[in-house]
Amino acid sequence: MEEVSLHDISFRSINPPDMAQLEKWYAMTDELGYATGFKRLDEVREKLLSYPMTSMMIIHGEEQAAGFVCYELKNMNGKNVAWIHILLVDPAFQNRGIGSWTIRKLLEWFESMDTTAVVVSVSEQNHRGLKFWENLGFSRSLDLERILSGFGTKGVVIMKRYLERRCF
Repeated sequence: MEEVSLHDISFRSINPPDMAQLEKWYAMTDELGYATGFKRLDEVREKLLSYPMTSMMIIHGEEQAAGFVCYELKNMNGKNVAWIHILLVDPAFQNRGIGSWTIRKLLEWFESMDTTAVVVSVSEQNHRGLKFWENLGFSRSLDLERILSGFGTKGVVIMKRYLERRCF
């Protein structure tokens, strides 16, 4: 297993050549099905690549794609809330801290944007994913689950983390 330095990890916008890599990841339902919602890329491509979504490749080194993250910033009752829709780390790069590093960097950026909370949805069957988000300080939001169930959302755990506003 090749050693990965988190100092070599960065983000960049998605480019047209990245579509082949995204297609590959979306086809890997055994390994990445929970991350992709068991959907095909052609079902979600337009939504992932259009405003208000922000989609970025997670890059190792110069240009090696290690993963993908997609989030949306929303203004809810005058407060900025981030919703992370997808966090996907290529199986070849998993269990090396890249997912945790990615979320920590996003949380720092969200805080700088005066975001008050970050929300994620995780399949209730994805025990590994639930543990991942718990380890990053997220907790289950039964209130949001009740609200979203009224819109047909089923089989997911809604997790939320409040961000601290730091005073300097």
